[in-house]
Amino acid sequence: MYLLKGNIHSFEWGSTELLAGVMGRPSPTPEREAEAWFGAHPGGPSEILAGPSGAGSGLPHDLAEAISQDPAGQLGPDLAELPFLVKLLAADKALSIQAHPSKAQAEAGFAAENAAGLPAGDPTRNYQDKNHKPELLVALTEFHALAGFRPVAQTVELLRELDVPELAPQCEALAATLPGTEGSAARVTESAALREVLGEWLSLSPADAEKRVAALLQRCEPLCGEPGVLGEAARTVVELQRDYPSDPGILVALLLNRVSLRPGEAVFLAAGQLHAYLKGMGVEVMANSNNVLRGGLTAKHMDVAELLNILDASPLAEPRCEVFADGDRATAEYRTPVADFRVRTLRPGASMVVEEPAVVLAAGGELTVTSATQELPVASGSAVWVGAADGRVSVTARGEGTRESEFDATGFIVTVGDATALD
Repeated sequence: MYLLKGNIHSFEWGSTELLAGVMGRPSPTPEREAEAWFGAHPGGPSEILAGPSGAGSGLPHDLAEAISQDPAGQLGPDLAELPFLVKLLAADKALSIQAHPSKAQAEAGFAAENAAGLPAGDPTRNYQDKNHKPELLVALTEFHALAGFRPVAQTVELLRELDVPELAPQCEALAATLPGTEGSAARVTESAALREVLGEWLSLSPADAEKRVAALLQRCEPLCGEPGVLGEAARTVVELQRDYPSDPGILVALLLNRVSLRPGEAVFLAAGQLHAYLKGMGVEVMANSNNVLRGGLTAKHMDVAELLNILDASPLAEPRCEVFADGDRATAEYRTPVADFRVRTLRPGASMVVEEPAVVLAAGGELTVTSATQELPVASGSAVWVGAADGRVSVTARGEGTRESEFDATGFIVTVGDATALD
């Protein structure tokens, strides 16, 4: 087993408090720390701090190196590479409007950009690797996100209630897809209409985007105190305008589900589903990829045409992921329809046996990970890699659970998933 240090990535949307807080470091930090990566992705493999012989020389530098030196001992006979990546994510403001490709799309895009001579790490690349990126985010704090297209009937109702003339053509284009609409026999599908409206808004000139956002903002500012979807949408528009003035992504937010998660709640996003995390801290688990197609709310590289190409524009009625807990909530599992990862949690005082390659992350409390030959204490914000050769390993979350709390899990155990188990 190896004790891992998260590879910290700082971005403009990150926090000077949240990651430092969960890791027990002084804050505010000099930079806006956005993510801590625990895994073997070449874009940021986790540093190894200690191993079977303790700390010091002789250890592999990072998890990617450890796996390359002993793939069978670390991954077992059935895996060629680690299929997942675990992150602590801390957002003080919105991430980009984005989606991630399917496996086939990523393979084709990665090969095309390689053939075009784009070097690895080039900021204009859309495809940093050839993998898909379905992802699960479990909230550690109150967490807000835009996740998947809202059902079209609800979006039409919202747009009509907002009654912004500059957005009326798009509203009526969406309305024309609904059953009972005049000329319904010739109507386009909801997905096609959503894709068309999205492309139109993300392709606006700066002057046109400014005009439409200004009209929307004028309508939304007096509505921020309203209850329900209307007030929620108005507050989202005002918040995004503060951080990304006149960005067309503000218009796109009207098309997406606004999700507010309590600690322990989660969202799952499959390949192609449009989203933007807004604020909060969570544990994010994904396929081992860093492929991101962006369309707004960012100063990073955007490729609207390719985003539309890989997009799944189907409405997503419920982006939340179901949680299955045992009777006293000592352990729980977030079940997703992908084979890349499986995510389980431990609350203080609970234990779990692991018998396969795993990243064991401590978040908000301390863990002890024990094998036949090692015992590793894991401080909050750190993780342990359990290799295939480590055999049967016990993970214990230290302390006592707070029974009054709906969620006080401090241990996250991430292993390879089995999609067939969901059938």
